[in-house]
Amino acid sequence: MKSLFVRGPLIAVRHAVVLLLLVACGDDAPSKHDGGPDDGTQMPDGDGSGSNSGSTSIDGQMIACYSQGSPSATCTLPTHCCFSNFSAQHDGACQASECAWGTIECDGPEDCTSGGHCCSHQLTDSNGTIGYRVACQAAACGASPANEELCHGNGPACANGGTCITAFGTNNDLPRILSICR
Repeated sequence: MKSLFVRGPLIAVRHAVVLLLLVACGDDAPSKHDGGPDDGTQMPDGDGSGSNSGSTSIDGQMIACYSQGSPSATCTLPTHCCFSNFSAQHDGACQASECAWGTIECDGPEDCTSGGHCCSHQLTDSNGTIGYRVACQAAACGASPANEELCHGNGPACANGGTCITAFGTNNDLPRILSICR
């Protein structure tokens, strides 16, 4: 009987420790990571949001929205693809609401108005990287790896003079279905 009494509290303590670790490591509640003047997010000039950037995504265009279970999935704009940072695959899902980690509003220059560029931007605050936004902008994309110009192998030449290659293995913070100019 004595061993049952000793084991019971130890098991309860182990469960409590596991629960505390899960709570500390995994808050999956949505939060604002798409930037803006009031949230402390650092955005490069021409944030790709469509406002004041001179180029926006074209409604009706289809964009890639990779998930491990459906690698060729797409979304039709204005519905964007939200991708996660909780797996190496960065699984995405189409949605109209704000994304918690990564937002894809274009996957190449053909999705942008006015000859715009499709650019990924690493969003940061004082604690480090808080997400990604892939969106159209008029200005050239910034320097990699915090910024990337998106492309398609059979599409227009890279504006930065680079070669269109898969993001997988080059910039693993982006979903593996996307291609970038390097």
